[in-house]
Amino acid sequence: MIFRATQKVSSRLKVACTDVSASRPSVLEWYCNLVTVRRRQFFLFTHAPSLFSFWTPVTGSTRVDFGVMFRRCATETLRQYEFSEPDIAKLIDGGPDLFARATDRGVIGSMVDFAKMLRHAVDYAGGLEHLLPRAMNDVANESPMSKIGMENPAEYLQHVLRHKRPHNIAVHQTGAHVARPGR
Repeated sequence: MIFRATQKVSSRLKVACTDVSASRPSVLEWYCNLVTVRRRQFFLFTHAPSLFSFWTPVTGSTRVDFGVMFRRCATETLRQYEFSEPDIAKLIDGGPDLFARATDRGVIGSMVDFAKMLRHAVDYAGGLEHLLPRAMNDVANESPMSKIGMENPAEYLQHVLRHKRPHNIAVHQTGAHVARPGR
């Protein structure tokens, strides 16, 4: 697994991130950011190729149990979204884990957007206690994102797994925006 950690995450876990460069994101590459919502800290994990995301509380997390915690929460979330066990196995391996610097500004920007949307959803619901974990994840996974051609991450991940590559390949290879009719 490649965990692309933000500075906040690497500081929290006390890990040194290496430089790993790749022309395209690996299916086993997950970004991780630390986000505070109403004085509670959460890890936001985002799958690099698809932007599929989930939230998990930071409380009690250490470098030693980070991989185990990620695999447990990722597997549970993917099952909630009805991904098959073979598909889950394609997205989550048994290790070893590598911590690398977060480099893709498109993924990082999407994660910032997800954090803002979650804060708004929490305020609208009246607090974290009124928002179930699946609803927290839906904030990100049901939102159309420009990085993936204005598709939502949950459906886009299904497509990536079926076709072994992003179907809107022009957007992913060049970072270009898809032309819209009339513009």
